[in-house]
Amino acid sequence: MPKLNRQNIDRKTNKPNPKSTEGLNDDLLLNRANQTRRDDDIIRTPQQTLYDIDYAIKWFIENEIQPQINANQQLISIPVIFSNGEKWDNVRRLGYLRDEKGMLQSPLIMLKRNSVTERDNQRSLDVNRPYPTNYIVYKNKYNERNRYEDDLFPIPKNLPAESQKIYIVDIPKYVTIEYDMMIWCDFTAQMNDLIDQILPYGRFAWGNDNNKFQTTIGSINFETVNTVGEDRLIRATIPLTVLGTLLSEQEARISTIKKMFSPKKLSFDQYIDVGNTNIFQTTSVPIEVLQAQSSIVSGVSVTVGGGGLITNLTPDIMFYLTALQERQATYVNASTVQLNFGSAVNPVTKLSATYHEFDVFVNGQYIDKALYNWTPSINVPQLIVFNNILLGFNITAADTIIVKGRWAQ
Repeated sequence: MPKLNRQNIDRKTNKPNPKSTEGLNDDLLLNRANQTRRDDDIIRTPQQTLYDIDYAIKWFIENEIQPQINANQQLISIPVIFSNGEKWDNVRRLGYLRDEKGMLQSPLIMLKRNSVTERDNQRSLDVNRPYPTNYIVYKNKYNERNRYEDDLFPIPKNLPAESQKIYIVDIPKYVTIEYDMMIWCDFTAQMNDLIDQILPYGRFAWGNDNNKFQTTIGSINFETVNTVGEDRLIRATIPLTVLGTLLSEQEARISTIKKMFSPKKLSFDQYIDVGNTNIFQTTSVPIEVLQAQSSIVSGVSVTVGGGGLITNLTPDIMFYLTALQERQATYVNASTVQLNFGSAVNPVTKLSATYHEFDVFVNGQYIDKALYNWTPSINVPQLIVFNNILLGFNITAADTIIVKGRWAQ
């Protein structure tokens, strides 16, 4: 079997090095199905580096936490820096940091990255090379092979084959990064105030925009730096554990993003017969429909027939059927309760959900639909009027009335 030719090829001849081709079969490098040009698109190669994670943590401390102390009846913002080699050497020898003029830097927050380890519970599937199907897929509906037609002045032409432009991105590396956040202050009261400002952000997602990572604050260590002839400094070391992801532009000299077009496929429609059940006249979804939910979400055509109705299920319809929620009614009088919620709109009929799609419970007991009068509507408020004679009791303010069904989100 031929091996993957990993050597660079000549772009003019598009031929690999003959010395590295093994076997009598076609070289895998020359598979034309994988040769798609990317110099004509504007999609950027995704990239997530250690610098991005460092920047996200520093940005969050400066812009979200915004640590401040009170000195001389003034609020002073604490500067945040990252430790390079020279700064860390100064801190390790002296226990504090000085500027270029020899002045002590206080108050100050310094970040230091200690370690990066891959998470054991989310390791990638690759062994010696990236697994061929281990990637994330992004699709664009419009592309040069499937252009929109002009409705006003249609141009006679053959209908294009349905095709989607697909960008596939490798699965990122899930890593755990350990940081030390060191804080220097002049007084213990100032340090206590800073710790009170930082602790509430434990287990938050630290970062900016889409560059956010779950961060956990560990046990905090305090110490006092007393040097003869120097000012006293109060220092705290806060360990940070960040759950991040790493994705480089290239892995093993192969780009982590590729472009391809989806091929034409032969698909079969799936038909489900639910007998006399009308799926829009009940709060229970047939088990056959629930078993086909994954196929419906993935785009497989599924048709349901039952109760004299034939429906082609879509992801929106499937969400409408399964999104059952509970709403609590408020007491009005002995026979009436009020609902301040609107019912959902049926994606097929474009009308409000019917009363068959709701169940009423009084103190946990199901109430038959013949015992009350109610027409669900998208407008609020709504009133449910009970027949107390058939019901056998009056509604009181202490009763809990729950209506379960298809409500507007």
